[in-house]
Amino acid sequence: MRNLVHTVACGRRVRATRGVMGLLPLLISAFAGFAAVNEKESTTMRLVPFPKEIEVRQGVFAVKPDLVLEAPAGAAPLLAAQVEAELRRAGLPAPKAQPLEKEARFWRLSSKAGASAPQLRLRDGAGAEDYVLEVKPDGVVCSAPGEAGLFYGLQTLLQLIRANRRDDGLPCLTIRDWPSLRWRCYQDDMTRGPSSKLDTLKHEADWGAHLKMNLFTYYMEYQYAFRKHPVIGPPDGSLEPKDLTALVNYAQPLHVDILGNQQSFGHWARILEHEEYARLRETPHILTPVKEESYQLLDDLYSEICPLLPFPMFNVCCDETDGLGTGPSKGLAEQIGVGGVYVRHMRRLHDMLKEKYNKRMLMWGDIILRHPGDLAQIPKDTVMLTWGYDPRDNFESQIVPFSESGYEFFVCPGISNWSRILPDFQTATVNIRNFVRDGAKHGAIGMLNTEWEDDGEALQGYKWHGYAWGAECAWNASATDPKDFNRRIGAILFGEEEDRFGRAIELLSRLGNMPNQLFWNKDFRPAEGPAEIRAAANSMLEVVRPAIEDLETCKRQAIANRALLDVFLLGARRIERMAQRRLDGLETAQLYAKACKAGREEAAQLLTRAENLVRENRDAHRALGEEFQRIWLSESKPYALDWTMKRYAETVKEYDDVAERIARIRQDAAEGKALPSPEDAGLALPEKPAR
Repeated sequence: MRNLVHTVACGRRVRATRGVMGLLPLLISAFAGFAAVNEKESTTMRLVPFPKEIEVRQGVFAVKPDLVLEAPAGAAPLLAAQVEAELRRAGLPAPKAQPLEKEARFWRLSSKAGASAPQLRLRDGAGAEDYVLEVKPDGVVCSAPGEAGLFYGLQTLLQLIRANRRDDGLPCLTIRDWPSLRWRCYQDDMTRGPSSKLDTLKHEADWGAHLKMNLFTYYMEYQYAFRKHPVIGPPDGSLEPKDLTALVNYAQPLHVDILGNQQSFGHWARILEHEEYARLRETPHILTPVKEESYQLLDDLYSEICPLLPFPMFNVCCDETDGLGTGPSKGLAEQIGVGGVYVRHMRRLHDMLKEKYNKRMLMWGDIILRHPGDLAQIPKDTVMLTWGYDPRDNFESQIVPFSESGYEFFVCPGISNWSRILPDFQTATVNIRNFVRDGAKHGAIGMLNTEWEDDGEALQGYKWHGYAWGAECAWNASATDPKDFNRRIGAILFGEEEDRFGRAIELLSRLGNMPNQLFWNKDFRPAEGPAEIRAAANSMLEVVRPAIEDLETCKRQAIANRALLDVFLLGARRIERMAQRRLDGLETAQLYAKACKAGREEAAQLLTRAENLVRENRDAHRALGEEFQRIWLSESKPYALDWTMKRYAETVKEYDDVAERIARIRQDAAEGKALPSPEDAGLALPEKPAR
C-alpha cells in the first residue's frame, strides 16, 4: 500500500504504513499540537512589515564567531556592514564578508562558505522586491530575483537579530515575502520652519529602508538654496543642492529613491512677500498663472532641482489654491472657469517638466476633484496624489474618480502631527489603514505617507510610529491589526525586550488631538472651579504618566535609536506639565486665599508655598524649552528655532513675574502690610455661578 504523508507547520513529514495505521489518529493529534505551537510562534514573531508567508520550524541557528556572509559583489560591503553593526549592537561577533559574482541572486550567512547556490522557491510572477529567507541550523540563506529583494531579505534578518533572538540563536523558519504596493513613500516637511540636517535625512533614509520603504520625499515651498534666486531661501534654514545630491547618493544603495518636490501654484506666500516677486501675485499666497514671468520663475526653480534627481517623477503640488480667479486671472476665469484656469496651468507645468527635464508630473488631487468636468484635460501620464487625513471609514470618493478615469495614483494619508504636541495616533492609525486599504483595492501604484509642520513647532523623531505603520500598511495592504503592530514596533525600532513603546502609544492615543496651542494657554490662573480643574487634569495625568513610565522603560531597554524616544518623552512631559500646572495654579490660588485670612506667621508659610509652586512651574517650563532646543539642534538647522524659543522665554518670564509678585506681597506682609485681595494679586479663584 502506498505510504501516507502528513505535513505539519513545523516542516516534519510523518510516514505511516498499514502496520501502524492504528497509531495514525494519535500521530495526527500530536503533530497538530506541534503545528498549533509553531503557528503561534509565527504570529508572535516581531517583524515590521510582517511577512506575507512565514513558517516557523523547530531548531535554531547559532550566531558563532566563525560566520561568513556571502553576497553579490556590488552589494556585499553594505550588507556586511549592516549585519556587522546589528550583531555588534547585540554583543555578538561580526561575520567575515566574502563577495560572490555580481550577478548572484542570493546571499548566505553560515560557517561554511562556497556551497552551491541555494534552490529556494519564489512565488509565481515574483518581482524584483520579492524574497525568500530560510533559517536553518547550519545557516541563513536568502534568494531574490533582484537586488532590492536581497536587501529586504537582509532587513528581515536584521530584525530577527534585534527583536527575535534568544541568547545567540535565531529561530529556524522560512519566509516568502513581497509588497502589496509598488511605491511606499514617506515625507519630511522641510519648509514650515524646521529644515532637517543632512545627517537627519540620512537617518531617515536608513530607517525607511529598514522598514522596506522605497521612496522618500521632502515638501518644499521656499527653504531651498536657489542659486538663481538667492533671496528665496533663508541662509540658515535651506536645503542645499549639495546636500540633496548627497542624499540621493546615500539612499540609492538602500533602494530608496528621492522624489523631488516644489510648490508651483499655491502656498507661495513666503516667496511672493519679497518685492522682487510682488508683480506675480494672484493673491498673497498664489502665483498668478496669466503672466509669462511666472513660468520663467518656475523654470528657474526646476532647473536647479530636477537635474539632481534621477527618479523619473516630480511633484509640483498645486493644492489648496483657494482664491484663484480673483486676481490677474479673473478675466480668464470668467471666460473658461476657475477649473479651466487651473488645468491650463497644470498642462503648462506638465509639458515643461516632460520636455525640458524628462520628468513625469505628480500633483495633489484636491483641486481637480472640485472641477470634475475639467479632469480629462489633465494629461493621462500625470500621477495623481489623492490626500485626506481624517479617520473616515471609506476613502473611495477620493480614489474612484482617478482610477475610473485612467490615471495612476498614490493614496496620501498622514501621521496627524501638524501643529500638535504629539501626533494624534488614533486618527493617524485609522486614516492610514483605511486610505491604503481602499487604494490597494482600486489599484494604487503607491502610498505617500505625509507629515506637515504647519506651525513650525515640530520635531522629527515622533514621526516614526506613523511612518512605520504606513510601511506596514503599504507592504500588506492594511491587513495588519494595529494592536499586533504596536506589540511589534518597539522591538523593531529600539530592540526593547517588552512592548512598552506600543503600550505607550496606545495610552497616548486616548488623548486624541493635542494641539501645540494648548501648551501655550495661560491656564495657571484658574478659569474653572476646583472640581472641573481636578477632573480634567487628573484624567490627563492618569493617561500620560503611565505612558511616560512605559517610554522610560523602553529607553532603558533600547539598544538602537534611543534618541527618537527623547522626542516622544518630551511631548508626553509637555502634556503632563499642562495638567500639573492647572493643579498647581489651583493650589496656588487656594493658598493665597487662605493666606488672606491667616495670621502673619501662617500667612508667610502659605505664601512661601505658593511662591515655590510658581517657581517650580517656571523651572519646569524652562527645562522643557531647553530640551526642545537641544533636540531641534540635533535634528535641524537653526532657522525658525527662535519662533518657539521666544514662546518659552515669554512663558518663563510670566511665571517669574507671578513669583516675584508673591515674594513682594510676602515681604510686605512681614512688615505688617495687609495682603492685596486675590483679585488685585491676580490669584483669584473663579466665582461660583449663582444658583
